[in-house]
Amino acid sequence: MHNKNTIPDELNNALGFNIYRTALLYKRELIQALSDYELTPEQWQTLAVLWLGEDPRSQGEIAELTMRDKHSVSRLIARMEQNGWVTRFAHAKDKRITMIKPTKKANESREEIVKALQLHFVPINSVLTKEENVTLLELLKKLRGYLED
Repeated sequence: MHNKNTIPDELNNALGFNIYRTALLYKRELIQALSDYELTPEQWQTLAVLWLGEDPRSQGEIAELTMRDKHSVSRLIARMEQNGWVTRFAHAKDKRITMIKPTKKANESREEIVKALQLHFVPINSVLTKEENVTLLELLKKLRGYLED
């Protein structure tokens, strides 16, 4: 008889189960690490996208890069704007396109947030050697690349 908290071998040895469960656990850690900044993992991911380069991003680009539907991104951006993380404005040439850029608060907090996340994940990432971390990242990117095509 199985203890109700014991993961059955069929699941414990399944790649998909382990990837999904690890992602959920990693997200839980991200929630904890971001709590001081009152940011959700999804909001953090959006800021990370916005911090890539100098130019504002369209809401559609953010949806595509974060793999979220446009309606979810619209609600997410609205909350982030209320909390002072982003500013929305119409595209200069096409008023139907909503552009997003990080606020001064977001840009000034960037380094502190990145450092806090790095520090939070040091003990977690140290479970693997440096080489194992590199290999894991390469393998995950390879799987993701196949699935995205």
